[in-house]
Parts: sequence; C-alpha cells; structure tokens
Amino acid sequence: MSPKPFQKTLHQQSGSMLIIALFVIVIMTLLGLTMVKLLSSSSDSVIHEVYGARALHAAQSSMERNVKDAFPLTQDGSGSCDSLSTFSFASVPGLQNCLTVSSCTLTTGYEDETTQYYHFESTGICQSGRIVASRTVAVDAIVE
Repeated sequence: MSPKPFQKTLHQQSGSMLIIALFVIVIMTLLGLTMVKLLSSSSDSVIHEVYGARALHAAQSSMERNVKDAFPLTQDGSGSCDSLSTFSFASVPGLQNCLTVSSCTLTTGYEDETTQYYHFESTGICQSGRIVASRTVAVDAIVE
C-alpha cells in the first residue's frame, strides 16, 4: 500500500474541521444568547410579581382604613365616607414606592327605605423605575 492515496484523502479533507468548528461555535453562541434572554425574562416576571403583591397589599390596607372610618367602633357609631382619598406608604417598610387611591360611595335606598349602601374601592399602585404594578380591590356593604 502506498502513502499517496492516504495523502490524497488528507488533502481533500483540508478545511472541513474549520467548518465544523465554526458551526459548533455558532450553535453554542445561539444557545448562550437564548439562556441569557430566558434568565432576563424570568427575573422581570419575578419583579412584576413582587410589585403586584405589594400593590395588592397596599390596596387592601387602604380598603381596611376606609371601612374603619365608615364604621368606627365608637359609642355614637357615626362614621365618615369620604368620596376620594389618596395615601402614600413612604414610611411603611416594604411599601415605600406605593400609593393608593381610595373611594367610598354612600347611596340610600328607595324613598321610604332606611337602608344605606356603601361601595368601597381602593387601587394600589407600586412603581420602581419603568416597572409599574396596579391592583384594585372593591367591597360592598349594606346597613339596614
């Protein structure tokens, strides 16, 4: 067996490893970029979820404040139902970037009816940079 056919085979294959190496590098780069994008979107969704939970807690806290003002535990029982109020949670740990807009609407029943209908609504808004989360809570009450 002569070495010429072997050398001819090697000569025909020159450069094929370069093409395979470039192909592997391109595939690995695309895989790496996909992983970076996936991790980035995952962290963004966690941030949105945390700020959404904070906004919900802020709205619920404001709602409880409005209900307490409308139905106080005093002897005379006279409460207030303000039409619109805002509250900032700047000094509350965990809710520093949150504020709420609350409303209370009082409606009486028909002409001869003494029933009073209360509608409470509170919207919590939390923001940090370009991320803004908002949650709304509503409660209805009847006093006969």
